[in-house]
Amino acid sequence: MATSSTEFKEYDQAQYWVAPARNFRSSARLHLQHFLVQNTLGYLLEPAVEKSVAGFQQLKVADLACGNGVWLTELHSHLAKNNTIAQLDGFDINPVNFPDPAFLPSGMTLKKVDILAGSLPAELKGVYDVVHIRAFDSVIRNAEALKPVLTITMELLKPGGFLQWEEMRGDSWIIDSPSPQTSKEACNIIANVLKGAVRAQGIQKDWVDVLDTHLAASGFQNTRLLVQEKRKQDFKGWTEDYLMVWEEITDLFSPKATSPDAPMTRETWVDLFAKGVKETEQGVVVHQGRIMTAIGQKPL
Repeated sequence: MATSSTEFKEYDQAQYWVAPARNFRSSARLHLQHFLVQNTLGYLLEPAVEKSVAGFQQLKVADLACGNGVWLTELHSHLAKNNTIAQLDGFDINPVNFPDPAFLPSGMTLKKVDILAGSLPAELKGVYDVVHIRAFDSVIRNAEALKPVLTITMELLKPGGFLQWEEMRGDSWIIDSPSPQTSKEACNIIANVLKGAVRAQGIQKDWVDVLDTHLAASGFQNTRLLVQEKRKQDFKGWTEDYLMVWEEITDLFSPKATSPDAPMTRETWVDLFAKGVKETEQGVVVHQGRIMTAIGQKPL
């Protein structure tokens, strides 16, 4: 199905991620996504990174675009088992999904910070042993937009500190059917609409496949890229996670009343989404294949 830029509103990440719609449903999806990623990776801190920081008197970790802070709360539990004392700080542009401080573990804070807004506060520079980023591709339009993120990350880290960045390609939708007799037509159309909208807006995600090279070009040392395939037993969970994403973006389509000639109106999208849900109830799955983890170290 063909797409054009007229059927999909211009995506402005600065507005989209702070909109009122990013509420408890988004937070529930982020919890699900976290545990699905953990099922794939099998670690919170990449093993070589964890080994390098083992024994630190007080480990300091920052999580950028932390969402509801679930990665940090799970990391706290993991470190506590090893009697590791840590300062864990989460930063996000939208605090609506932050747990109240009364319910956070000791040594953990969550703060509203737009890391792309400009220079960092002086008290955050050169503080962290590890900076963690996950699923940030939704706010990065192309490889050029990586530069400010990597610059800020470098500023946050202590000399010798590590960046651990886990990412999936947001322009890659894999639709699998359990049998040739089970239709996946609606889900395929949805995937093609989204891919077309991404292309029409000039958004490029190929940087994800070579994220380690971008780290190296920004001055990080000992860079490497780990690629792990998603487990098929998790495909249903991933499908439900992505169905929530597809439902969330409904408002990016204009209603028929205002754009009657658009190839994809909001009403058409809602109908198509309902058909896609029906297909998943018959066993069709939606996933993105694999997760890339890029590791880099700030020079001493």
